[in-house]
Amino acid sequence: MFGPIEIIIYVATLLISLSVVGQAGSAGYLNGSFQRGFAGVSTQIVSSNFLLSYTNAESFIRACLGGEVGIAGYFFILSMGVLIITWVSNLVEYKTAIV
Repeated sequence: MFGPIEIIIYVATLLISLSVVGQAGSAGYLNGSFQRGFAGVSTQIVSSNFLLSYTNAESFIRACLGGEVGIAGYFFILSMGVLIITWVSNLVEYKTAIV
C-alpha cells in the first residue's frame, strides 16, 4: 500500500520524466516511440529511486504531514500540491514544461 509520501514522489517523478522526454523530443532527439517510452520509464525509475532513497526529503515531507514542522509544513505541502497541479496543467495545455 502506498502512503501519501510515495504518491507525491511518484507523481513528481512522473512529471519530471514527462518534461525531460518532452524537451528531448522537441529538440529532435528520441524520434521513435520506443525510444521515448524507454527514456521516460528509465528517467522515472532513476529519479524515483533517488528520491525514495534520499532520506532528507522523505523525512521532511513526513514531518510536514505529521504536523511536526507546524503551520509552515502545511504551507509547504500545500505549495507543493499547487506546484504539481500547475506543472500538470502546463504539460497538458502547452505539451511541454515551461522553464
